[in-house]
Parts: sequence; C-alpha cells; structure tokens
Amino acid sequence: MTLISLLLPALIAAFCFPAYLLSPKLNKWLTRRVLIRRYGCKDPPQPNLNLDEINRESAQNQSFLDTATRLFNEHGKTHKAKRAGRVFIRTNDPEVSKAVLATHFDKFGLQPLRYEGGNSFFGNGMLVTDGPQWKISRALIRPTFDVAHIANLDRLGRHVDRFMALLPRDGLTIDLFPLLKRLTLDSSSEFIFGRSTDALSSPDTGKDFMNAFQAAQRDVIIPVPQRSKEHYKGCQDVYDYIDARIEEAFSRILEKGDDPPGTKNQVRIIDELAKSAQDKLTLRYLVLSIFMPAHDNVAVALTNAFFHLSRNPDCWARLRAEILSTSSQPLTYELLGSFKYLNWVLREAHRLTPLHSGTVRVCLETTVLPSGGGPKGRSPLLRDKSFWGEDADEFRPERWGTIKPTWEYIPFSGGPRICPAIKLVYTESEYIMATIVRRFSRLENRDEVLEWVEERRLTFQSRNGAKVGLIL
Repeated sequence: MTLISLLLPALIAAFCFPAYLLSPKLNKWLTRRVLIRRYGCKDPPQPNLNLDEINRESAQNQSFLDTATRLFNEHGKTHKAKRAGRVFIRTNDPEVSKAVLATHFDKFGLQPLRYEGGNSFFGNGMLVTDGPQWKISRALIRPTFDVAHIANLDRLGRHVDRFMALLPRDGLTIDLFPLLKRLTLDSSSEFIFGRSTDALSSPDTGKDFMNAFQAAQRDVIIPVPQRSKEHYKGCQDVYDYIDARIEEAFSRILEKGDDPPGTKNQVRIIDELAKSAQDKLTLRYLVLSIFMPAHDNVAVALTNAFFHLSRNPDCWARLRAEILSTSSQPLTYELLGSFKYLNWVLREAHRLTPLHSGTVRVCLETTVLPSGGGPKGRSPLLRDKSFWGEDADEFRPERWGTIKPTWEYIPFSGGPRICPAIKLVYTESEYIMATIVRRFSRLENRDEVLEWVEERRLTFQSRNGAKVGLIL
C-alpha cells in the first residue's frame, strides 16, 4: 500500500469536513440569492442611526413617540438602524405589518428577544414564548376572554359605583389617573384572581402590590446586567401574591363550593386556567401574562381619552348627547355597542396617544416581505396625513365615521397574537366612561400643561395624568 493510498482518506476528510460545515451557510446564501432574483428584493435604506443613543435621549426628554414619528418622516416608512450592536428593520408600512403579524406569522417570533431562558419576569408565559408553548397558553386563555366582556359587567358595575362615590361633586380639581388605576386594579384582580385588592377603599390599600408590580415591569425593557435590586424584589413580591391566589383557586376547585353571594356565574380566570394547567409554575406565568395588560390598559386608555376630551368641549358635548339619549336604560353590553361616538372617542385616543410604540419581532427564517425595500422612502403612517387627513395631529373622533383603517391601525397588535382582551378593554372603557358622562354635564381642563407628555414603562401613559374638573 503506497503512502498516497494511506493519506487519501485523510485528505478527502480534511477537504470535505469544512465543506460540510459551510453547507448550511452556503444553502442559506444560495436560497437568498434565488429569492432576491425571483422577487427583485432590495435592502431598505440604512441611515446612520444609533438607536441606543436616540432612545436614551428620548427617555430623558419624554419624547419617544414623537421621535419615532420624526424618524419615519426623515428616513422613510421602512429603514434600517442599529441597536445594541444589532441591525433592526424599522417600519410602519401596513403591508409589512400584515406580513409579519399575520401572513408570515410562523416566520417571526418573540422568544429569542424576551424569553431569557424562562428567567424573565414573565417566565414561560405567552408574552415571551413562541411555538407550541405559546399555542397552549393561547388556547387556554382565549375561551375565557370570549365570554368575559359580557359575563362580568355586573362585577364591574359594583366597582364603578364605589369609584363614582369618590369623585368630587363640587367641581374641585382631580387627577383621574390614580383613581382609575385603583378602580381597574380592583376590577381586574377580582376578575382574574377571584379576589379584589380593594384598592378603592383607601389610597394606601393595594399600594404595596402596585409599587411592586411597577418596579418589576419597569426594568423588563433594559438589559439584565442593568436591572436594579428593586426590580428583582418587585418580581418576587408579585410572584408571592399570585402564588397565594393560585392556592386559593385549587382549594375552591377541590371543595367545589358555592360561589359567594353576588358572584354566581361570574368568570374567574384563575379558576378556569387551574382546571387545565400543567403545573403551578406555568400557571403563575400564564396568569401574570393576563394580569399585566388587564390591570393597567383600561386606566391608561381612559386617562388619555379624558385628557383629550377636557381640551375639546365640543367633543364632550356630542358624547354626552349620545349617551344621555338612553339615560333611563341600564348599561348593557348591547347598549354600549350602540354608542358609535363613544367608540370613536376611544379609538381616536388610542390613535393619538397609543399605549405601545410598536411591535418587535425576530425573523426566524428567510422571508420575503411584500414591500419596504429600495432607496425610496415612503410617507410615514403613525400620523400620516395622506391617510388620516390634514388634521392628523388633532383629536377629532368624527374622522372614524368615514375612515376605515385595517393594518394602518393596530393598537392591540394583529394576527394570531392580537390581544385576547381587546373586547374586554373596550367594554370596560365604554362602561366606565358612559357612567361618568351620564353623571357630569361638563368636563374642564385644570392642567397648565396643554400638550400630552409621555411616561414610558412597558406601555406609554400620560405623565401628567388627567387633571380635570367634573361639573354636575
């Protein structure tokens, strides 16, 4: 046997092994080239933007939403930018949103960004997972929300009655935001946990839990090494509270006792989930994924709506005229659905002062998006005058009588991951606002700050709340 024959297998292996390692990358490159040629794909513009620095300045100036609008105005509807050493494609093109959130849903995910190995505040809940785990969570939650917005109006009514009793009758200035947060905390805690936090009984009741929750969610949006001790203490305090409610739910299920007086047939999400939960830890994060938006979104949305209404008396007058026309009727789900202008007011508040600045997704596999490539920028969408009209920056609920947006307007996201509580949020918001409008003839602005100023957490809220005078 010659030396060459002895070395030949080793030489073949030496050359083939690198080729084997490169083949996935080579296949990916070839796939991309074929798709580029077939569809004429082009990269979007990549201006010299450092999002880390821009976001820091925006946070200091409370101008994140306005800055996002400015960047789209300056650099086009779709463009690239760098953040934390990674390249992001930023877009407010409705066709791209539709593709990412719906058409190509399975090719984009959240888990690579948020999961943190299950060690994030939200554990393995549906807010941070993709694939089978997300589908299981969603399947457990969706049926409950499908009936909750109707089934729990009586429960909501009791809390709203307590809330109304706390509003001043003499026209004194009040910031509605803290009181609305206490109201929605009571309502959502009973609806989700089966027990109200009773925050409306006094400003201090439930305050520790609210502070813990705020501390826990405040640092979720920053890198792990920068998170504070208060963040981790807040997380543990929230976990302790939820775990105690889980134990109560399992006790109710085992005992199969009757509902307390006045609560028969009311939905308790934690009880429904406990019947099918895989384990208590998963149940904790599942419940947390629901409580995070439920306890706050209604209060924030209503605060924004009252902020705008107090500066637009004509809108208040039209809203009151619509609602007073049925003042002798109880506020049922069907009646709330008939208030068109009330619905327009809430939609317009979401449009001008959204709770979220956008949706972030990671592309999981090579995907062709329908638009956004090439050097030519397109007009921005957030307050796009070509779509919303020349008065796009003004609060004008009437525009909703003629304009019918689809993917141009997605305050609750869209596609399979659309917020399951969207009907609940609108129903509760409409019920609370209609009750206030029926009681008070006028709403006056009592805030020296005329423009809405953002305060950023996981969501955006009014930094100044809604300082108003309610006139009988």
